[in-house]
Amino acid sequence: MPAHKRMALVAHDNKKADLIAWAKNRSDDLKSHYLFATGTTGTLLSSAIGLQIKCLMGGDQQLGALIAEGEIDVMIFLGPSRC
Repeated sequence: MPAHKRMALVAHDNKKADLIAWAKNRSDDLKSHYLFATGTTGTLLSSAIGLQIKCLMGGDQQLGALIAEGEIDVMIFLGPSRC
């Protein structure tokens, strides 16, 4: 696997703040990778952590296509909480 990974950062609507906090705590580690996120999440993350993030305007479908094509090495996903 390459040293500079292509990473997708994805969060359920109720977990976007948690993903932003996670990314802020790891921004030094994340800066050496190519970051991808869906449109809203990418915009929020880029503003919060000051790193360039490729915003996928096709959302989850575009992300799924990139994964299927082998264009994503790692995906960080924060899903909904379970009761």
